[in-house]
Amino acid sequence: MSWSGDVSLDVNAMHKTAISHHSRTVLANGLKLAGAVLRVMAFLAAPRTLAQTLYWDTNGALTGSSGLNGTWGTNKYWSTSSAGTATTTAFTSGRDTVFSAGTNATGTYTVTVSGTQNVSSISVGEGTVTFSGGTIKFNDATPDFVVASGLTTTVSSVISGTNGINVSGAGLLVFNGTAKTYTGTTSVTVGTLRLDASNMIVNTSALAVASGATFELNWGVTETLGALSGAGLVNIRGNTFTVGDASNTTFSGVLSDAGAYGSLVKQGTGSLTLSGANTYTGPTTINAGAIIAANSSALGSGAAGNTVASGAALQLQGGITLTEGSFSVTGTGVGGTGAISNLSGTNSLNSAVTLGGNTTIGSAGGALTISGQVDLGTANTLTVAGAGGTEFSEAITNSGAITKTGTGTLTFSGITANSSVGTLAINDGTVVLNKTAGTNAYAGSGGITAGDGTGAAASAVLRLGASNQIADYAGIITVNSDGLFDLNNQSEAVNTIAGTGRIDTGTAGALTVGANSGSSSFGGSLLGTGSFTKTGTGVLTLTSNLTFNGTFNLEGGTLRLSDMTLTLATLNLTGNSTIDFAGSISKLYVTTLNLNGFTLTVTNWANATDYFFATNWSGATVDTRNAVPMNQVTFNGFTAADTKWQSYDHQVTPVPEPGTYGAMLLGPFILLFAWRRRSVIA
Repeated sequence: MSWSGDVSLDVNAMHKTAISHHSRTVLANGLKLAGAVLRVMAFLAAPRTLAQTLYWDTNGALTGSSGLNGTWGTNKYWSTSSAGTATTTAFTSGRDTVFSAGTNATGTYTVTVSGTQNVSSISVGEGTVTFSGGTIKFNDATPDFVVASGLTTTVSSVISGTNGINVSGAGLLVFNGTAKTYTGTTSVTVGTLRLDASNMIVNTSALAVASGATFELNWGVTETLGALSGAGLVNIRGNTFTVGDASNTTFSGVLSDAGAYGSLVKQGTGSLTLSGANTYTGPTTINAGAIIAANSSALGSGAAGNTVASGAALQLQGGITLTEGSFSVTGTGVGGTGAISNLSGTNSLNSAVTLGGNTTIGSAGGALTISGQVDLGTANTLTVAGAGGTEFSEAITNSGAITKTGTGTLTFSGITANSSVGTLAINDGTVVLNKTAGTNAYAGSGGITAGDGTGAAASAVLRLGASNQIADYAGIITVNSDGLFDLNNQSEAVNTIAGTGRIDTGTAGALTVGANSGSSSFGGSLLGTGSFTKTGTGVLTLTSNLTFNGTFNLEGGTLRLSDMTLTLATLNLTGNSTIDFAGSISKLYVTTLNLNGFTLTVTNWANATDYFFATNWSGATVDTRNAVPMNQVTFNGFTAADTKWQSYDHQVTPVPEPGTYGAMLLGPFILLFAWRRRSVIA
């Protein structure tokens, strides 16, 4: 029993020992955790070095000093007190900095930067400061450079960093000396940033100038930057200012040149919208991307020598009238929409335009009027594109060509004749000739072509807005299968026509062909109830069946029917003329025939093959020959006295000679005799 008791006591002792060891372990771990928590709390509660602001105070004076020249980086010139009451200390990297401490640092002083000094921000609250030498590197996400109102701060040092720079404060910040290498946006939110030397900022840095703020170039300074935006003032003086990158931005402020002759250059593939009333007086050069003019003064005060390079564009919107001296333009613009393009609204470009090569002018929507002279050059083609309207209200000069594409309308208007001698090709859409009546909207020797033969019927339209728009000596007017020559109830005389499309006189229009005695061949259709006149000594050949419900006048020359049927409401002779029944079979049907005392010669007519019918013949008597007006019509192989108007079918025909009648009767009689004789023999 005593053995058992001894064993029991040993077990209890062992159990107590284990419990004691476990308790000590738990306690130790708890103390470690508590210590760690206390250390974290102490770390969080301690003052953060990076959050402190350092004040420039070279002598540690309680209220600062006006003699504050010193070297940033090698001496203890910094105070943690805005009044300069703290002991000066060495600079700690990454601080917000203020120049300077106290209240009486009103003089001019230089801070020499040694090496590279990292800062979060710089504020100048006193004095006229110049930063010289070394590099100031902004390492904050929002690097602010603040100059107080009435102060001027000059930075000749390098400024570096990757988050751009934000210029604020109502004072003046000047960049001079060594070029600044920071990347990111140059933002001027308050006050003024001035460049006193060229190429101070990297070319890729975008410029944003807020309303009330100013960015300016000093005299003789040029600068290239990235995208331009904001609503402030940009004063380029008499310098060249280049902006743009791939971004699309809007600048609604004012571009000024202080009364000098400053010029703006647009680079980069993006679009720069200028919606403010700009006052610079020099030219605008668009080398890439687009300038969107959204204000009548978007390009300043009307300089000559503006340029739009190939692939670039001047685009208009907002119902503006943009007045400039001249533009030289080349290329198809951005996305082929035009080197000059109307985006929306009804806009005007009051400027002379000279083509430097093949060029597209477009109107995506709305209407664009170019009210200056357009010089096509000698070998260039001007393409007018888009679904909107385009109007040229001044003269088009030189010998280049014009091509109309897109579904929109191109209008030639004004009181000055166009002198272009190139071709006018209407592939799609409508061209309206609307100069003052009698003024040549087209005088080219290359001719006009309505339709390229690939579109729907009447999808390419040549329309008259007033009478006598085409010079009598102009080249051929071709109306292809998809084309329409719409006289729109106006009168026009042309030399030659061709094609297989439609000519529509309307209800009162009048078209004269052969004005310069040219010869034409036409295989299309004549629509409307107006008049069509063949004049001159040339030949008009019709090659397709044609019905015209208006008045068809023969004033001279020859009307040739080439294996076709011509149906006319009225055939009216206004001069001695010829009708040529060419080919194998041709027919002429006339509801009303008026000779008006003139003679008509009919050639290549074959009896029982070719036919000439007149339902009504003014002054004529049926079945009568050798009398007026029947004897005013002479068929080939017959005399005028042979012509009669048959009563039973109203055919105008030469009367066969007696011998011919005998031969005609003898032939059937012989056949009948031979048939009867064969029957008897059988």
